[in-house]
Amino acid sequence: MLNFSDRLIESIKKKNSVLIAGIDTSIENIPDYFIKRFYDKEKSEIDNLKTILFEYNRRIIDAVEENVVGVKFQAAFFEQYSYHGFEVLHKLCEYAKNKKLVVIFDGKRNDISSSAKGYSNAYLGETPVFGKKIRFFEFDAITTNPYLGQDGIKPFVEDCERFKKGLFVLVKTSNPSSADFQDLMIEDKYLFELVAEKVYEWGKNCIGKEGYSDVGAVVGATQPEAAKRIREILPNSFFLVPGIGVQGGKVEDLKYFVDNNNMGIIVNSSRDIIYAYKNYVHSDFEKSSYLASKSIKESINAAIS
Repeated sequence: MLNFSDRLIESIKKKNSVLIAGIDTSIENIPDYFIKRFYDKEKSEIDNLKTILFEYNRRIIDAVEENVVGVKFQAAFFEQYSYHGFEVLHKLCEYAKNKKLVVIFDGKRNDISSSAKGYSNAYLGETPVFGKKIRFFEFDAITTNPYLGQDGIKPFVEDCERFKKGLFVLVKTSNPSSADFQDLMIEDKYLFELVAEKVYEWGKNCIGKEGYSDVGAVVGATQPEAAKRIREILPNSFFLVPGIGVQGGKVEDLKYFVDNNNMGIIVNSSRDIIYAYKNYVHSDFEKSSYLASKSIKESINAAIS
């Protein structure tokens, strides 16, 4: 089996795209006409929730698959619906995998020792059950928080090596208050630079045939100056870049994120795609999401070519 980074590169070349669709859907933002179409008064609120959440997101995936290399499921938007949301997440993960899309779990998980291993078992690897190993989710990659240091990252890295999966470690995030900690100076370096150095170390044994590490970094699109510094530290790592559009990141700044080969990034867009119907004259959310993803893909390609 190919390394995660190699599979990602194959998908990028096949689709001529580095765009990732972020699936951050809440029921209250789904069009009323769609809810009315699927809402069944004979069923419980929970059953209607599961049906509508799955059917809307399934159609988003269908609409954008031509223009994206993958989808990123933000855990919070499923966890808010308790285990019912995770039931839908499981179905959507399988659905996206069957579409041959790269599937990322954005849960920013971390803990230490056996707790971190439990998270990694769940989303990257296999969980021991009665003497057997069961794979509960089929995600290709996961986002992690490095705050606990190597103890919290090591189980994920080991499963990346074993199962050819990917890891995106938070390095410099797109939110304004990221500066509270990430921009602290320690001797002559920013904290985010020290984290990037650790990411480089953690990924040295997960190098694919194309020369890229399976351990990458989350670098927000609102942070082009930081991206330049991080790229110097991580010349052969993929950046997962959220924050274009609604969060204020500019597509034209993506040239500061790519590597010397104009590669090394995947760019997430969520609300501008999944709620694109709000910005288009017609109310067909599937057509709106298709047009939005096509436009974003083309603008990104123009910026980094």
